[in-house]
Amino acid sequence: MARNWPGTLAGAYLLGMRAVSALPHMESMRINGWKLERPATNQEDDDDALVIMMILFLAIFGTMAGIGVVFLVLYAVGQLVQRARRFVLGLDEDGMSERMRSQLLPDEDSRQSYELARAFERQYPYGSVDTQLTPEQQALIREKGVDAWEFDVTLDVNAMLQSKTEVLFMGGDNCVQTNLPLPKSNSVYYFEIKIVEKPADVSLWIGAATKPYPAWRMTGWNKYSAGYCTNTGSVHQNSPFRGSRIGERLLVGDILGIGYQPRSGVMWFTRNGRRYKEIVSGMLYDLFPTISADGPCSFSANFGQRGFVFIEANVKRWGLGPIEGAMQPPPIYGANQNTILLETAASDSTASEPDETHGDNDSIQTAPESTRQRSRTRSGRRSSSHRPPLYQKEDPIAAQLLEAGSTSLEPVVSYRSKQPKSLEPVASDPPSSS
Repeated sequence: MARNWPGTLAGAYLLGMRAVSALPHMESMRINGWKLERPATNQEDDDDALVIMMILFLAIFGTMAGIGVVFLVLYAVGQLVQRARRFVLGLDEDGMSERMRSQLLPDEDSRQSYELARAFERQYPYGSVDTQLTPEQQALIREKGVDAWEFDVTLDVNAMLQSKTEVLFMGGDNCVQTNLPLPKSNSVYYFEIKIVEKPADVSLWIGAATKPYPAWRMTGWNKYSAGYCTNTGSVHQNSPFRGSRIGERLLVGDILGIGYQPRSGVMWFTRNGRRYKEIVSGMLYDLFPTISADGPCSFSANFGQRGFVFIEANVKRWGLGPIEGAMQPPPIYGANQNTILLETAASDSTASEPDETHGDNDSIQTAPESTRQRSRTRSGRRSSSHRPPLYQKEDPIAAQLLEAGSTSLEPVVSYRSKQPKSLEPVASDPPSSS
């Protein structure tokens, strides 16, 4: 028996399969002395099963709907309680009372800046200005690549644009933003800011915000913004009073990186190529790279036009755009088909015959037509030598230029004296005496 166990298992398997295949056609069967009977079914049992399934479905659906209603009620109650608490305690949108604001805003300038920023938010709520990429901006990105991004320095900002990605703050509270927002087509975008010059008591706020943004506020102090403070290592989001410290103090030469995931609205930061674990969530807006400072300093931005310090961003190509755009190369030298040719000073369209009958206003003359025609070579090209413009002695402007020692003018008289004899008018022969 032990030697024939494969055959025994195969027989048992075939017997079981035969029994299973015969079940739909048999009312009962006997296996090893056991009688198996198929229970009788009728239409009433099928209807009862259908009713039970409908009851279960309605019960599950009702339970889910009830849970949703409970959550909505709790959310509404929480909002009412929060508004009642703000009304009773005199809290503002940031949850700060008048006494707390007076402690956190000790001087009049800071209080005025806070009130003006709140008025700016009410005047320009999110969505009041269309900041999505337009077809023209998308064409610019395709043409220039990552070089399409540059900082905008307006007249109300005390800063100077040293290059498209380098800004010098010259004192006071100032904020600059890029001309284009962060794209949304890829899953992750990344850029880095390097501190070039900064005194110890000056803070840079590096992050992203919507547009327009108050030009005198730090990044992260107003709604729809988040920024990293270089002097404290804390990140502020939508409020100047609440910040969470996630990193260290940044010095001159340090590089802070900002990563943004547009599909989830998550922002994260890196310092000198090392990523912090903490994140900022809820940033599902059209964000622009935004840099603020409360004193004189300078920085340089890298949007992907060169290698990042954060290696992962290089490997996965998280820059804002391609390094090289699709700009067409210049035409081949010497090809003049379908192009615009600039005329030179000796162009036929600007040259005219000198006329002695003109007044002082028409005293500056050009070479005669016969001279210009002879200046062409046999191959049909113009001669490379150009004469200076002609003038007459009574021209006051030409006289001033001659007194100043200008050699770019030539008198009409001297020019005519230099004409070849073949160009001079031929005198008619006198009549013969015969």
